Amino acid sequence: MSFGLGLRRHCYSRVPRGSVIVPAIVCALAAVALAGETGKVAGRVFDRQTGEPLPSANVVVSGLELGAATDLSGYYAILNVPVGPHSVEASMVGYQTVVTENVWVQSDRLTRLDLRLAEAPVEMPRVVTRAEKPVVSKEVVAARYSIRADQMLAMPADRLVDLVFFSSSVVKTDSTLHVRGGRANEVDYLIDGVSVVDPLFGGLGIELSRGVADEVIFMPGGFSAEYGRAMSGVINLITVNPRSALGGRYRLKSEEPMPLYYDFGYTDQGLQLHLPVLPNLRTVFDVGLTTTDDWDPRLFVLPHKSRQDYSLYGKAFYDAGGKVRLALSGAASRTQYDRYQSEWKLRLNDYRSDLNSGNLGVAKLTYMPNSRAYYTLSLSRFENSRKYGVRDSGRVEFWQDFTFRDTSEYSFPVMDIDNPWGCPYESYWFFFTRGTYDDLRRSRSTVLAAKLTANNQLTNAHQLSAGLTGDLYDVSSERVHWPADRPVTDTYRFSPRSLGAYVQDKVEYEGLYADLGLRFDRFNPADSVRPKDGYPEQWNQVAAQQQLSPRLGMSFRITDWLFARANVGYYFQMPLFSMLYDNTVNPVRFRTMHGDSTKLILGNPQLAPERTTAYELGLQGEVAKGLVLTANVWRKDVHDLIGTRDVPALPLSYVTYVNVDFAQLTGVELIVDLANTWLDTKISYTYSRARGSSSYANEGYDRYLSQGDSSVPVKEYVLDFNQPHRAFLQMDVKVPERLFGVRWLDAAMDELGLHLLGYVGNGLPYTPPGGKGAPVVKNSLQGPMRSNLDGLITKGIKFGRVKLNLVAEVMNVLDIRDVLYVYPATGLPNEDGVFIDYADFNRTGALAIRFGDRDYDPRRDFNFDGYLSQYEEYRSTVMYHRATIDWPSHYGPPRRARLGFELNF
Repeated sequence: MSFGLGLRRHCYSRVPRGSVIVPAIVCALAAVALAGETGKVAGRVFDRQTGEPLPSANVVVSGLELGAATDLSGYYAILNVPVGPHSVEASMVGYQTVVTENVWVQSDRLTRLDLRLAEAPVEMPRVVTRAEKPVVSKEVVAARYSIRADQMLAMPADRLVDLVFFSSSVVKTDSTLHVRGGRANEVDYLIDGVSVVDPLFGGLGIELSRGVADEVIFMPGGFSAEYGRAMSGVINLITVNPRSALGGRYRLKSEEPMPLYYDFGYTDQGLQLHLPVLPNLRTVFDVGLTTTDDWDPRLFVLPHKSRQDYSLYGKAFYDAGGKVRLALSGAASRTQYDRYQSEWKLRLNDYRSDLNSGNLGVAKLTYMPNSRAYYTLSLSRFENSRKYGVRDSGRVEFWQDFTFRDTSEYSFPVMDIDNPWGCPYESYWFFFTRGTYDDLRRSRSTVLAAKLTANNQLTNAHQLSAGLTGDLYDVSSERVHWPADRPVTDTYRFSPRSLGAYVQDKVEYEGLYADLGLRFDRFNPADSVRPKDGYPEQWNQVAAQQQLSPRLGMSFRITDWLFARANVGYYFQMPLFSMLYDNTVNPVRFRTMHGDSTKLILGNPQLAPERTTAYELGLQGEVAKGLVLTANVWRKDVHDLIGTRDVPALPLSYVTYVNVDFAQLTGVELIVDLANTWLDTKISYTYSRARGSSSYANEGYDRYLSQGDSSVPVKEYVLDFNQPHRAFLQMDVKVPERLFGVRWLDAAMDELGLHLLGYVGNGLPYTPPGGKGAPVVKNSLQGPMRSNLDGLITKGIKFGRVKLNLVAEVMNVLDIRDVLYVYPATGLPNEDGVFIDYADFNRTGALAIRFGDRDYDPRRDFNFDGYLSQYEEYRSTVMYHRATIDWPSHYGPPRRARLGFELNF
């Protein structure tokens, strides 16, 4: 079967699908990498008195019809256990039954549970115990962080992605995350293992409310062969499972009750219902709504920054007799927001707005012949739509979508003398005074996805997994923009595809754990364009790209309390499809229509995957009861990163994307965890170093090529998101239940909690100007130190089966003026170093401007005497310049406060 197919010579062309037997691919192979949504419970059962293993004992997970019998060594293993807390029951004839509650199962993780049964010659009542979470994760071979649903209430983040910001591995710039020094697009976002990254432009394609999550898993590196298309990190949202009993939850949190200074118009609410239809058919539905007046807060509320999000989620779970299970789920979200930019301050209704929507449908069929094996077929469809441009002005309710102006209403943006200060000096012009934002784009991407996997506990020491995956994409884009004084239209539709396979062995010996994996991926651009000899009428076939990625991780015991781990892996990521296909339908026309002065970036379907080789060493040990120390050392060598370069060609050279950049990333993480009855504290410190030849793909174009310089120097420097020193604090103080033994006092104090989350670290780097013969050294200085402290007070109140959780949340408790950006010339956020000389405005005699002269402007005549004095011209220019210093946007948000509650029933 050949995957090499050419392009029909018009936009919106597609591959003749019958020639590649697509239905067979969809049903058997197609998919995004779906990661595990379940975990494993395993251990041994012993006689409590003698310590001998008990063969043929029965171990079951209550309420799930999952169970196993122990072998001759007393060992049992139960695969495919859903994420969350469970009760595990162990029984045997002649022994007393033991039930262990609160056994937490995490995705893709082993929960080891050893059980001890006491002899009981007559039937005795069951013994109920409560499991304690192990403080040291012995089987984890790489850094991995998990946030459970019960922990999210104590964190000041309602967007699920923001929860991982409190990890020591993350640097946040604007609304993007950089994991261990990687670029913003190097993180894969998953919902129940299905990737929901927009393949055209990157970024999260579906944003669900926090109430949907049972667990959020963040892996900053060392992930297994099951995960593809990620180089720096994986964030996997594990959604809530339907309950067997009728119930639900409503939550509300808002800033609106607060005084004006603390109120950015934020309100978040959501409703979740669990509706069992039949004993073996359960459903859950969730709806979330978030609105705010300023979605990216700075020092105070700025105009044209409102945002309205909603999300819908539903899941149905059907158990057809214990061995066969079917899960159907669907999700949809819509995000729309306005943008603010200081240059458009005078014409914000003509500036950019965005509308993003996505939907996901997943069908998952699982066959489990016994407790030690299961097979899964997952089929999914993910669709993402993005629009941006100038929307129709006016208020829009949250249920209404933005509507965008037709391109006939657009015009080229202009800066001129028509400004409130009447400043006539072009060298000081900063604000747009006429025209509109010069870009309108509509795009859509659809991914048909499936995964066929097999998991088998071959022996007590080896769990083998294998999978076959693939993707079928359908991506389209229509863009009209104005790189010069006339519009350019770029319209295309393509259907690339990929195929992948992996095999993995999880090795579990006493004191030694290992993940051994090998992954193969093949990507074919399919509909591909490439000019041959400069003539668009002829096409060259673009070859498919292949990648073989071995991954090895180990964890082993050094002493009874100290474990070491090490992993090495090869990771890859295909380029964003916009880098493959933009401006490729008619590349010669795009190259020549504006000449050398304004070049468009042509996509390159021959781009190879970006690749990373990553290494990690770690130590973790419980040095005292409840005190765990962790140290990680990591390094990443990144090559074949995408950059922009000028390509000499006839009739004119052009700019395109090429695999030319590189980076070297290193770091050390030190983590202290302290937990006892009252206190749960985590303190982390990270030292990292991120150096490379560019911080993002378009940097060469933005800094050199767009200015007419055809050469981009290849030189290693500190990357834009390098933050060498970072320290995080997460402290939870919670009053235990029934501590005092006095009814009224326990009622007032039970589940009262104080939660603090803070960080301190370097500012982001910036480039000071050179001078006096000194060369300009890019990103040679760091901005001012950054810090923040958030605090929450929570209180749980029970009314029988109903539980009410109250929360009071204060962000930036200390009201710190956190400096986000500085002007390079001064290193200050509110002074750009530009000096306006009073002597430059000396107009006397015949040069003086008077009423009636063509250059007379009443906006500069402050005393209305009909004469523009030297001082008035100087003053108008100074006022204009001071207005350009965008100091409010250079600071983080001030102190804000929210009140809320969560009602569980």
